[in-house]
Amino acid sequence: MAARGREDQTPEDAPNVTEVLTEEMLDELRQTARPHSFAAAARALADAVLALSDEDPEAAVTAARAAKRSTPRSAAVRELLGIALYQVGDYKAARTELAAAQRISGEVDLTAMLADVERATGRPEQAIDLFRTTDRTRMSADTAAELLVVAASAYGDLDQPAAGVALIRRHARWPAQLADHHLRLAYTEGALAEQAGDLDGAKEAFARVTRTDHTFFDAAERLDRLDRATAQRG
Repeated sequence: MAARGREDQTPEDAPNVTEVLTEEMLDELRQTARPHSFAAAARALADAVLALSDEDPEAAVTAARAAKRSTPRSAAVRELLGIALYQVGDYKAARTELAAAQRISGEVDLTAMLADVERATGRPEQAIDLFRTTDRTRMSADTAAELLVVAASAYGDLDQPAAGVALIRRHARWPAQLADHHLRLAYTEGALAEQAGDLDGAKEAFARVTRTDHTFFDAAERLDRLDRATAQRG
């Protein structure tokens, strides 16, 4: 519904690009757009941002590709196109765009998504290698945790769930107050521990989740099932 409403808008009705794009993004477009293409690039990138917020990644791909034609050296454009391609499942094209965005920007925060692309294209070893070779101190806590989740899950893809559990236990830190990325890490640890047959370890990890958020994914249901299984085993 939201995406349809945007298509019905006239240009006069469309949100101003300054209401959608940050000043940093606009500055980058001014510096990288082809001659006389800044306005077109900004409008196309704003449309891509709006499409993603409307959960319409196909429209976002179309708009971001139009932006790329006007400014192929923009990290913001290449990143948004990569994210949209990732969401529609075009993983090889997403890899190209996300890698280009990181190369242009010099940042590393897209590495977790790139690692997940490697998993999606059947190359879990490459996902683990990205974890090993990335300076995670340059990432936000949330994206660093996401990269750890992806790498640990890649061990699960390789039928080595115990190695994934060990990776999380080696690198994760559990403060008194858990943030959302801690919950994702603990949940992944629980799922991998269960896959490895470590039911006690899985229970401990899922309990860590439910103590903070009883509704996080299906952690409570999995913990209850494991409690019953270990009770029957005992």
